[in-house]
Amino acid sequence: MVAQLPRARELLEGQHRPGAFQFWERSRCTTLGEMTTSRTPELSRLRALTRPVWLGLALAISCTSARRYYLPSELPVLDGDAFLSVAPGPWPEVPVVLDASATVPDDLVLPTLHALMALPGAMDACDAQTGRPRPDATEYCAAIYRTPDDWRVSWPVRDMATSTRACRPPFGGVDDVDFGRDLPIFGYAHNHPCGAEVSAKDLVVWPLAKSGEGLWVMMAYATTPSGRLARDAKGQPVSTWGWLATGHRSAPRFYKWNPAGEVFLWDATQKHWSFQATCRPRPSSAIRPHGAPPDCSSAVHP
Repeated sequence: MVAQLPRARELLEGQHRPGAFQFWERSRCTTLGEMTTSRTPELSRLRALTRPVWLGLALAISCTSARRYYLPSELPVLDGDAFLSVAPGPWPEVPVVLDASATVPDDLVLPTLHALMALPGAMDACDAQTGRPRPDATEYCAAIYRTPDDWRVSWPVRDMATSTRACRPPFGGVDDVDFGRDLPIFGYAHNHPCGAEVSAKDLVVWPLAKSGEGLWVMMAYATTPSGRLARDAKGQPVSTWGWLATGHRSAPRFYKWNPAGEVFLWDATQKHWSFQATCRPRPSSAIRPHGAPPDCSSAVHP
């Protein structure tokens, strides 16, 4: 799936037109397994020994530091482009998850969504009379990524929901405290402060990668910013996902969706993702400059 960087800007600013995407796959990519085996045994042992120390430090930071998110203006960028911001990782409020599977574990996703809900202005931030976002209503975006050892989430990036654009994910990837940059991004998690459902804009935001021609393109598969696809044990590319925390603090709703537009709702009772509908984004218009609600095969039930 491809959208060049100027096109990706349009998508995020609500100027999406159906049919703008095409599928794209690099012919030669490094797998997650190749990334893992390229590390030296000495480095692996060192990181294993220092992991308890890092986790302890992360816990101490989360308990003592007032910082809980970053502003876009605080982040480094790639190619001198503010659109390609790089978020630090991991976020101390979400524990890392040791899981060898190629798909993002729910043990990382669910704590991430709960942590986003707990941030200032992230939930129940609507005016009771008008239903519009209050001045403190805020969207936060975080990248979910994989290191050679585990699964992690980046620090969230904050944008005010009343701004002309929604929360902008760190399209330049993550700078991890242990593993550095160019780690595979599997998708982005964010919140809706006023309880809105999955939007048309949500359905078209995916990780960016730099192609061999030097162009930044939007990918349907988990990828590093340099364009190396993550692959499963069979060598197949791994689909990227989007995640949303919405609803109310007392009754949250968690959604996920893939590039095919298949939308799932987390069933807390059955402990699984329940398929809701297949949704397609609708184009923006003069009346709805940020896009109409998505066109779904059936109602997405909260």
